[in-house]
Amino acid sequence: MEIRIAEHFSKEHFGAVKLRKQVLGSKIDYKQEEKLIVFVAIENGEVVGTASVQLYRWRVARVRQVAVLPEYQGQSIGDQLMASCEAFAKAHNHPRLVLTARKVSSLFYLKRDYHIFLFSFKRQAIDFFWMTKRLDTLETIEA
Repeated sequence: MEIRIAEHFSKEHFGAVKLRKQVLGSKIDYKQEEKLIVFVAIENGEVVGTASVQLYRWRVARVRQVAVLPEYQGQSIGDQLMASCEAFAKAHNHPRLVLTARKVSSLFYLKRDYHIFLFSFKRQAIDFFWMTKRLDTLETIEA
């Protein structure tokens, strides 16, 4: 299994889009796609998982559209994709991550040290939570 960044509008990127439609039922906004760094998990030449990250000016990164094919779930692919998004954000000096998680998948994010904040909301009969994680640790200055 290999995790890598898909070039915008490449075969791998379209594989990620197809997977998101299949697993999440996502509608695709191709203008938004240009703002995302799309990570893909490749197994035998096929995209079996994807996650995206978007960097904002105020040093906050948003993780979006994490999805793994059902037959590949439970194999730590989601963890590897999230680790890639987090490492990318940290390397680009974005220590705060936010995401919206479906209520049914919130335990996955809680195990990765994300915390629920703000408010829950419902979209198309699906319950979501806003979640966040801080990547850097505050260092104390010794006197």
